[in-house]
Amino acid sequence: MKNSVLAILFFLSVSTSISAQSLSRVTSGIDLGFGYDYDKKISVPAVTYHQELSLRNFSWFNIGWGVRTSGYYAGRTDLIPKNTALSGDTLKFGKVTSNSVSFLLGANVRLWHFEIGANTDIFGVTFGARRRGLYTSSRLGGAGEEYYNAYVKSTPTAVHALPLLLDKQAGQSEIYLRYWITPRIGVKFAYIHGRTTYVSEVKLNNDQKRFSTTYGVPYVALSFPIFN
Repeated sequence: MKNSVLAILFFLSVSTSISAQSLSRVTSGIDLGFGYDYDKKISVPAVTYHQELSLRNFSWFNIGWGVRTSGYYAGRTDLIPKNTALSGDTLKFGKVTSNSVSFLLGANVRLWHFEIGANTDIFGVTFGARRRGLYTSSRLGGAGEEYYNAYVKSTPTAVHALPLLLDKQAGQSEIYLRYWITPRIGVKFAYIHGRTTYVSEVKLNNDQKRFSTTYGVPYVALSFPIFN
């Protein structure tokens, strides 16, 4: 998923540079949707406001930006640290909840009533309830030894940026297909790849404080254009 989004955005960005055409029009809209993983009981509601610029001689091609507000709600979840050498360290939560507001960049192509595209968070803020995670480790010793098999207070990371490029950064990316049923309403089918990150209040092994997990969910939304 990560490589797919990067490949699509890179290809479309290169196409934009090569064409170097003047911009013709701006379109905007709102997506109201919900993502869900039945097996893992993960819920991901999201509302996205987006704008696109089309090229005068390539009206089928759009580059754009927007703002996404989303939530991540899951039951029992294991979060791991950034350092792969600490793969035996885990924060185990009975419930994980976080909410975010992010600025995103994307691109799409339009074919008849269909739009095929991708987008990813560039930066944003995350907030959520402070929770206690059970800290476990397969190693003996270390700076976090006094917290082994104990509950450690943690909160969602406050600020995130470039989750596709930087490890352990919270955020979302998606690949989507949007179909316009009429000029005033459409339906969007997407796959969301995301990461949620919690920060412990104390330093654990190797001074590690950031623990995260990735997820992927199918997502369906209703799309509404905003007529300027």
